[in-house]
Parts: sequence; C-alpha cells; structure tokens
Amino acid sequence: MIIALSTISFLLAYVAVLTITAFGGMFSEKSGTIALSLEGSMTFGAFSAGIAMYLLPTNMPNWLSALLVIIIAIVSAGLYSLLLAVATITFKANQTLAGTALNILSTAIAVVIIKRVTRTEALPVGNSRLNFTRFYEIFNVDLFGIQGVKFNWLILIVLALIPIIYFLIYKTRYGLRLSSCGENPSSADSLGINVNKTRYIGIIVSGSLAGFGGLLLISMNAEWEFANGANGFGFLALAVLIFGQWKPLYIFLGAFVFSLFKTLSVVYPSINFLDNLGISPYFYLALPYVVCLIVLVFTSKKNVGPKALGEPYNKSKR
Repeated sequence: MIIALSTISFLLAYVAVLTITAFGGMFSEKSGTIALSLEGSMTFGAFSAGIAMYLLPTNMPNWLSALLVIIIAIVSAGLYSLLLAVATITFKANQTLAGTALNILSTAIAVVIIKRVTRTEALPVGNSRLNFTRFYEIFNVDLFGIQGVKFNWLILIVLALIPIIYFLIYKTRYGLRLSSCGENPSSADSLGINVNKTRYIGIIVSGSLAGFGGLLLISMNAEWEFANGANGFGFLALAVLIFGQWKPLYIFLGAFVFSLFKTLSVVYPSINFLDNLGISPYFYLALPYVVCLIVLVFTSKKNVGPKALGEPYNKSKR
C-alpha cells in the first residue's frame, strides 16, 4: 500500500513539473520563439529559489517563507528569459544557439554563486549542492497522514493553473494574438498587433512558468546538486510540448507518459520484481530519455508546430 501511494505521489509530482514547464514552452513557441532554453530557465529559477531557501532565517513563518521562495523562482526565471528575448527578438540571433547558450550559462552561474555563498572549495562534483531540509518539510506533507509517503502541495497550484492557462490561450484576446504572432506575424502586424512586444511577453511568461517548474523539482528533495542543472527535465518538457501538439490538455496527458518512466527510475528498487532482474540502475535512469526519443521519432511527422516558429520577424520585409 505504501509503495503504491509513494509511486503515485512521485508520478503526480513529475507530471506537475513537466506540465507547468511545457506550458511555459507553449507560450514561447506559440509566439514564434523556439523554447530550447527551458532547461536553463528551470535551473535559474531553481537556483534562485535554492539560494533563498538556504539564506532565509529559520524564525520566519513557514507560509511567508514559502511565498517568498515561489515569487523569487518565478520572477528570477522570468528576468533570466529576457536574455533570450533580447537576443532573438531585438538582435535576431539564431534561436537554437541562443537557447543552448542560456542552458549552459544558467548552470555556470548557479555553480559559481553557490560556491561563493557556501564558501566551498572548487572541487569537481558535489561542490554546488544546497541543503534545504526545512523547506522540504514545508512543501511536502504526509499523504493521508501516512508517514513516509509525501505529497508536494505545489502540485495543487499546477492543477489549478491548467484550466486558467487553457482559458487564457483559447478564450482571451491575448491568447489569440499570441497564436497569430507564431502563425503569421505579418498578418498580425497588419492588424495592429505589436509582434515583438507579444513575443517578449510570451518568452517572459515561458521563463516564469519554467522557473516554477524548477522550484517544484528541487522541492521534492531535501538537497540538490546544481552542477547537474535541472537533470534534463527542461528537455523532457520540450518533448512533452511537441508530443502534446502545443495544446494544453494534450500536454497534460502527454506528461503522464514521460513521467511514468521517470517515476519508474526512482521507485524500481521498491518493486521486488524489477529489483530482482538485476538490471543496471543506469538503464532506468536513461529510460525516460530513450522513450522520449522513440516517441518523437514516430510522432514528429504528425506534429505541426506554429508556422513561423524559429523565424525572426522583420517588419521591413512585411
């Protein structure tokens, strides 16, 4: 019973992480900008929240500490994503290269600052680890009062955001303008829509949601090694976004597919059948990413993203 509940708890947490991060990518890509920097935004949001967890005084009320950490993760990742917006919209840099650079930069910034804050020597692996046991206890509660089975209440925020984001994308003027900038920016411009401004907002929202996803990811643990960034969850979220065809409900359902294998890589030692097979643990760790590649190979031809995705908009060529 405990194993089953623990498995469900991990599954829901991973679904929430991938869903909210993929939603962030959806805002960016629907506006016409490739969301390759999701990993970097997750890392920067998680790192900023982790530093806050490490430095906040222990006598601060739990609810206030949690609120501050959430705000810091969202705002810092949103500001970090501005680098992508400036590079790709203002300077019209290659979106793939800019996103890759931001992924690398975020991990480097996190490692350097954490070394400075914790005054750790410049050792290889393990020198950029932050411990936030208190916040693990704040964000995770016993599921149904059963000790040893934790439920992260940030999942409830993600579930509440699903209908809100669906409404925002399909039922509001902003959502329609966002989609038009990713489909046909020239037509959007002719209708009086500021394409660059809309894309800027889309990228900032993308980074903010990814930052919240990064916070949720590290809050599932009592400590985190930031040299590993977001452990590839940003790339998995991008795969979920493509698999979900840039549609909120499909993204949410697609997150279950990838989260199932990610959960398996965590709980397999508790399942006697799998543990007795004697398979290397590295197989289970790699399995989500292998499945990701296989799924994308067989579904990529059917998935058609926004038509202007990856194309800088030049008003003079309208």
